[in-house]
Amino acid sequence: MTENGVEKVLEARPKRRSDLLVRSVEGDVVVLDRRDEKIHQLNATAAFIWERCDGQHSVGDIAKRLAVHFDADIGVVKGDVAGAVLKLQDLGLLVSDCDEVR
Repeated sequence: MTENGVEKVLEARPKRRSDLLVRSVEGDVVVLDRRDEKIHQLNATAAFIWERCDGQHSVGDIAKRLAVHFDADIGVVKGDVAGAVLKLQDLGLLVSDCDEVR
C-alpha cells in the first residue's frame, strides 16, 4: 500500500459487524462469524484494534492509542494498524469506508 493509501485508510472509521459473536478466551479474542461459518482468533494487539473499531474512532486515532498503550513508534504503528484494519475488512468482519480508499 502506498503512503497516500495508508493516510486515506487512517481517516476511515471502521465498525464491527453487529451480528458477530465475540468472546475473550485466555487473553485472546475469538470472533464467531455465523454468516461465513468461520472462527477468527485475535491476539492482544489485534484485539486492541478490534475493540476500538466502533465507528467512532478513526484508524489514525486507533493507531495513536495503540502506540501509547504499547509504547511503540507511531510511524511504524500507523502502517501496521491500517494493514490490520484492512485485513479485518477483507475477512468481512467490519462495516467500513476502507474499501473506498483501495
